[in-house]
Amino acid sequence: MTRTQSLLFRTILFLAGAGIIVMAFFLSRNEKELTGTDAFIWTSIGIMYLVLSLPSFFSIIRISNFSSKIPYLALLWLGIILYLILSIILIVILAVFPNIITLNTAIIIQSILLFLFAVIIFLASYASGHVRAVAKEEAAKLHSLSQIKQKAQSLLLTVNKLPSEYANAQKIIQTTIEDVKYIYPVNNWAGEDLEIKILQSINVISELCSNFQSGAQALPDRMNTEAEGFNMLVKERKLLRN
Repeated sequence: MTRTQSLLFRTILFLAGAGIIVMAFFLSRNEKELTGTDAFIWTSIGIMYLVLSLPSFFSIIRISNFSSKIPYLALLWLGIILYLILSIILIVILAVFPNIITLNTAIIIQSILLFLFAVIIFLASYASGHVRAVAKEEAAKLHSLSQIKQKAQSLLLTVNKLPSEYANAQKIIQTTIEDVKYIYPVNNWAGEDLEIKILQSINVISELCSNFQSGAQALPDRMNTEAEGFNMLVKERKLLRN
């Protein structure tokens, strides 16, 4: 079922439910004069139906937003259930025990319930937004580390092809790339700064390797310097933990 078809189907169901409520309203009246209590009860029923229909239109879960929707749905359904239970209790008390509560008091209580439900919806939206922000931040961290590990493996293949005069740099780079496997995400700016420097170091070493392969003059001392710098950056980043 496509998104349009799903929306159409949900709209038809919503209108069908609303139609049933309207039909029940007119059939139950039997041409009797509508009292204030009757108007309140049927209005409350209509509002309860709207509240119950909210998840159908605003909480559709897709694979792309599955994790970020969970807190939102949990709070949303908690609010819906509490609102429905309290509204039903209020209607029953007003209809069966009119001496316990007046119509005006019932209207005030219903208004308060709607206000509290709106607050829960706000908190649910805030929770959902917070989860999305955290998920986005974590994804960015993982992407940076993934880039480092991918480029490090590509660099290893290139470095292994260097001639013997680069043996010292090869050994340092090979050991450093092995250490890259043990770098984990951290929640601080220092980690991000080091990751940027590590990527820059990998790019410099890769460029030196490419220059040599294209026939440029061998620069083992320069390679050693860059390899040692790369090694120090990775060691420093490896020490960072949450």
